[in-house]
Amino acid sequence: MFWETLERVNRLRQEALANPEFVDSAKEHESALKSEVESTHIALKKPIKSKKVKTLAEVYEQSQFGTNPTGVQH
Repeated sequence: MFWETLERVNRLRQEALANPEFVDSAKEHESALKSEVESTHIALKKPIKSKKVKTLAEVYEQSQFGTNPTGVQH
C-alpha cells in the first residue's frame, strides 16, 4: 500500500511539474511567501535596549529582614 501511494504521488508530482501553468503559479507563490517573510522579519526587529546591571544592594533595597537577636553586626 505504501509503495502504491508513493508511486501515485510521484506520478502526480511529475505531471504537475510538466505543466507550465503550475510551475508559474508555484514561482509566484514562492515569491509572495518570500516577500511576506521579509516584511514580517523587518517589522519584528526592535532596537535592543541595554539593561543596567543592578547591584545586590539595589536588588535587596526594598527587602525587610528579620531582627538580629544577638545585636552583632557583620
